[in-house]
Amino acid sequence: MQIKKVIPLIIFVLILSVLACNLSFPWGSSREPVPVTTEAAQSLEETVEGLFEEPQLDEEITLVITETQLTSIIAFEIEERAGAIITNPQVRLRDGQIQLSGDVDSQGISAPAEIDIGVSVDVVGRPVLNVVSAKVGPFPVPADMISEFEVILNDSFRDQIESMAPNLHVESILIADGTMTIIGRTK
Repeated sequence: MQIKKVIPLIIFVLILSVLACNLSFPWGSSREPVPVTTEAAQSLEETVEGLFEEPQLDEEITLVITETQLTSIIAFEIEERAGAIITNPQVRLRDGQIQLSGDVDSQGISAPAEIDIGVSVDVVGRPVLNVVSAKVGPFPVPADMISEFEVILNDSFRDQIESMAPNLHVESILIADGTMTIIGRTK
């Protein structure tokens, strides 16, 4: 079945795009689209670079990321990938979850994809991402595929944070009203 082969790729591309940095659906067209701007993507990159340029020992670090910044980073990352099958990526930061959506175009067929991700922090200060739900069109992604993907997602996310800030101990991640606030301390 072709759609089963496309689902892991869809999820992987959406999440990896977020890293180059849950709830129920549908979000539908009644929502205002999150804008994609070069300025938003650049401001996030500059903020991250500035925060982790020369951190002091035991310094508190706070990073606030907006929906527009994440959506812009994802859109530009997808745009750079040759043969990307996802268009119109959107990120919503609501109710403690990252809500990702986009249109999947494969072999002349187009369907909406939606992923809800819960975020927490483990006892050693590492972010933990948990896929709450994932759908392509009206079909939910099977639980075993979600479990496998969560392992890849968490490993990739931790590697990204470790490369940006190798001595960061994340204390909390708060997601509400269109922003994600990451608070940590250098160790």
